[in-house]
Amino acid sequence: MKQIARKVTGVVILLRLFLQRRWKSMGVTFLLWAVGVLCVVTLYLTYTQPAGIHVLCECGEKVETRERVDRYLANLMKEVDPTINRTALQASEAWHPSLAVKFLVSQERRGYRCSTTPGLFSVRHSNLYWQEATVAHTTFLLYGAYYDDRDVEEGPLVRVLVMVEAAWPPTPTCHFWYAHDDPVPVATKAIRMDYVQWQERVEGQWMPFLVTCRAGRNLRGIPRVVSLVAYACEPATNALRVLNQGFSAPYTKKGLALCHKFIFNPARDFSKRLVEWVEVARAWGVDEVMVYEGAAHPNVTKVLRYYQKEGYLKVMPWTSPGSQPSIPHLYRTLYDTQRFNLFSNENVPYTDCLLRHIATHKYVAVWDVDEFMLPATHPSLPAMMDAAKARAESLGLHPTSYLARCSYYFDDLTEQPTNDLPEYLYSLRHVTRTVRLTPPAVFTKSIHDTSYALGLHAHFALVNLAGPVDRIHDLYHLYPGHEAHLAHYRSKCQGESQVECETDFRPYLTRDTTMWRHRQAISNAARRVLMKLNLILP
Repeated sequence: MKQIARKVTGVVILLRLFLQRRWKSMGVTFLLWAVGVLCVVTLYLTYTQPAGIHVLCECGEKVETRERVDRYLANLMKEVDPTINRTALQASEAWHPSLAVKFLVSQERRGYRCSTTPGLFSVRHSNLYWQEATVAHTTFLLYGAYYDDRDVEEGPLVRVLVMVEAAWPPTPTCHFWYAHDDPVPVATKAIRMDYVQWQERVEGQWMPFLVTCRAGRNLRGIPRVVSLVAYACEPATNALRVLNQGFSAPYTKKGLALCHKFIFNPARDFSKRLVEWVEVARAWGVDEVMVYEGAAHPNVTKVLRYYQKEGYLKVMPWTSPGSQPSIPHLYRTLYDTQRFNLFSNENVPYTDCLLRHIATHKYVAVWDVDEFMLPATHPSLPAMMDAAKARAESLGLHPTSYLARCSYYFDDLTEQPTNDLPEYLYSLRHVTRTVRLTPPAVFTKSIHDTSYALGLHAHFALVNLAGPVDRIHDLYHLYPGHEAHLAHYRSKCQGESQVECETDFRPYLTRDTTMWRHRQAISNAARRVLMKLNLILP
């Protein structure tokens, strides 16, 4: 950077000399134009670099640690909260899904930090869980960062999940720190930006993108922290932990992780349905459930905390991006009336959940509490998926998403409650469904192969390692007869018009007791949990 600055200074001196002599010949005029172009090119190279090239930043100006920070920070971070038996440092890092608290504290405790590296109190926060970066006058809101070593051709990568209020945002630069005590970052411009949304881009709306930067094949291992900036070695206003679960050491992948988008209705008590849904997932071979929590009824919160403490379910916090409201009783108003916002926002937890499991699980599914995919013949969902994947590969296919067609289990078509099939077991009491299934790719839900999937929406992957998903070659439609169908528990068919529902779906019904294969296990487990939480009487 200093060499470039010296070159610019020299060019300016030469230009001044030429102007003082007032040479007016054509040759001098041409030379002046050439010098001007050289200045522009030099300045351009100062603030940009080719995508994917790594540059080690200089320290620049040293920012001294403030006196009170120097005096109190270490002891404050060591204070233990007795209610959770964690230090303030551990608690704050665990509380925030992405903020690199340990790194930021380490930078402050050195006594100074370099101007290219953010400090604990220079990070720009937005709505608790988002961090801000400004790139060419465009605001990026950062949610999470993930290490990704799946692309053999590109090598190790870091993906940063962001929301941007621009239809065609500028390409940012990544700053990497490979250790918490690194004084300066390594800079590299992003090589790829993927739009993770099925709706058309709309200027002025918050939309999800996935920023991809090369982590470096022969650098210092896996980056620990990443920031997004406008150009190489610019001071950063954000610092995200790079999540690396399973890539750093040999790891045997589990089968299936199940994700649920943000819960946003504090007035709706679906705690009993949630308990049954979690136990249905466990019975059918799901290894882990992840739920995003915006606002929930107290009984729902009680269920989430129970399974979270048990270790089977992970709860991630959620707030809306930007200026969208995150007030509990306005969440539902926002998402039920502003559908563009809903469909944009929900792709963030879907994609976050996927990227948190790419190294730990073979498959990831995204369903709601009123949905569950039922295998036709296999005893578990992972077994069904292994068989479907083997069949697809025998045909020369490598699908990103496996789609199951929807069959409706209407609310009013229910079994009468009995002692061994009590009222609160909703899914087990709904075993009558429509014969007709929705067409392929219409109201379907999927299981995604973590070998390829990259960006998700509610129904199938939108982006994979190669780029936008090819809906012909990258989607596999599960055959209902011997693979699986989606059980969708609803009062009516999906969609605004119910004419087709009344003529083509409701009149044609069949009894399907597939869910009863694990009836006893689901019933016993749900009853035990509901009684323990005082949600039903003994």
